[in-house]
Amino acid sequence: MKKIILLFWVLFANTATIAQEWKLEIGSNLTRYVFTNSSGNNPEYLKSSAGYHLGISKENKISRYVYYDVGIVLNQYNAVGDVQNIPFSYQTNFLGLSGGVGPQISITRNLTFLAKASASLQTMYNGTQLVQNNYFDLASDSQFTGAKVFVGYTIELSQKVNKQMALFTSYQHFDTNSFGKSTLNFIPSTISFGIKIGQ
Repeated sequence: MKKIILLFWVLFANTATIAQEWKLEIGSNLTRYVFTNSSGNNPEYLKSSAGYHLGISKENKISRYVYYDVGIVLNQYNAVGDVQNIPFSYQTNFLGLSGGVGPQISITRNLTFLAKASASLQTMYNGTQLVQNNYFDLASDSQFTGAKVFVGYTIELSQKVNKQMALFTSYQHFDTNSFGKSTLNFIPSTISFGIKIGQ
């Protein structure tokens, strides 16, 4: 976690003098856990569940129509299920870096559409599994620990309020794409609302 925070500040230090806007956002993740066992099968007992999303980033122009952003995200990736009528659930909290790059199109004078290729590096700092009335710590579970690389896309609609502020809503889809004999992939879809504050 310390390495991720240090990397974040290095990135911000390099962009601080040219950054155009701060972005603050809050939203909800609907996450699907895709577990592949050692036989290559995907059991169907895991179901999607919702969790929070928080983010802060800086956005800047690369050219007239292309923008990039880099920032910190805090995400909750959850799932529920049951095996032989025994219910269980997962609740996991991740912290990491996120960024994206893509074109922005003006729809009207104050309304813009942005599409980005996005990626994120995150690590779990807290996670539990609830089986019936018993909690189990996931800190020692190798399928949850360690850095996770998320790749995907983001689409955003932004409405300018004045010269220094805009409101936006966005949809983001990620996938971790882990490989091996027995793997767990996180596939979150995120809807967010936020504010942009310019310099």
